[in-house]
Amino acid sequence: MPDAPDSGARIVILDESAVQRLLRFEDLIPAMARALADLSAGRVVQPVRAILPIAPHRGFFGVMPAYAGALGAKLVTFYPHNQGIPTHHAVILLFRPETGEPLAIMDGRLITEMRTAAVSAVATQLLARPDASVLAILGSGVPAGSATA
Repeated sequence: MPDAPDSGARIVILDESAVQRLLRFEDLIPAMARALADLSAGRVVQPVRAILPIAPHRGFFGVMPAYAGALGAKLVTFYPHNQGIPTHHAVILLFRPETGEPLAIMDGRLITEMRTAAVSAVATQLLARPDASVLAILGSGVPAGSATA
């Protein structure tokens, strides 16, 4: 069988430090507002995440694909009993929607943390009273800490 033609596409790999340098809340918050609006308008194909229990190690593996002009998936693990390392780890994969070619592999832990905080900011902007001047953050863990960043 002949070799497939080389598309010449290189896969970009972004580790957490690269994500930290490149991803900014001033860009992410409006992007999340658009993404939420697109999801509400039915312009996003996003099936319910698939969760695989990893019972012998008391963990979980989740797969979350989506298509909204961009095509990607988040693969995430949740090990709630981890000590000394985060309980959540993730990678985000992006593909060229026209051909299915892989484009990028990104460390997803920080992206998830920042995305959660950005969505909270969008909800606050849309739902808070115009004269509100105090914000209370209830909860603990990574989302609560990143919301104050």
